[in-house]
Amino acid sequence: MPFGLKNAPFTFSKMMADILHECDHFAIPYLDDVAIYSNSCEEHLSHLNAVMSKIKDAGLTIKPITWKFAQDRVKYLGHIVGRGIRTPNEVKVTAVLNFPVPTTKSQVKAFLGLAGYYNHYIPKFSSIVAPLTETLKGNLRQGKINWTEECTRAFKELKDKLSQQLILYEPDFNKEFILQTDAANSGMGVILAQKDDDDTEHPVLYLSKKFSESEKKYSTTEKECAAIIFAVKKLQCYFD
Repeated sequence: MPFGLKNAPFTFSKMMADILHECDHFAIPYLDDVAIYSNSCEEHLSHLNAVMSKIKDAGLTIKPITWKFAQDRVKYLGHIVGRGIRTPNEVKVTAVLNFPVPTTKSQVKAFLGLAGYYNHYIPKFSSIVAPLTETLKGNLRQGKINWTEECTRAFKELKDKLSQQLILYEPDFNKEFILQTDAANSGMGVILAQKDDDDTEHPVLYLSKKFSESEKKYSTTEKECAAIIFAVKKLQCYFD
């Protein structure tokens, strides 16, 4: 398929989904990346054979150098996944940590785009970055921003959060989920967690949302209720 065509990614993704539609309970294609997951080595070999047979029957080829077999942890879409947990890709995190202090709106957007990809790892992400998103408002000349001490603190805090050992745990749908919500003046935070066999609580993911100007006028009780409604709607797939 020629590169550069606007609809090429969609066309290729649809083709891969059609090819592997009978393997969708153990194989996840994303463009030219295919993640195959199994519960045992024997099952994994069977899954590999099924996927490669489908690809061969479709007339496609695979470069052996690009394949990694029987891995207990893999890099996939900016995450390291395996052993029941996922963590951010260190290369991506390093890019955020080395990002210079923004001086224009474009640079703020670039930083928020990089860091925001890992917002599910950071509690109350939206509240932390609120001072940075405020710099994008208004029409300052040539895209310049009004960088304040509050922005500096938010910029540093976000980098500090990402420099920690961030881990999210695989959800177990045979166990109960623990949902925690909290609301502050600027926004809300959500934690979805579960307990392991040792009764230790682990995070599955974090969510957050910045309050709109009208939502900031809510009473404390209304803000807490808004956080619960937001969490239940966003995480409905975990509770069905």
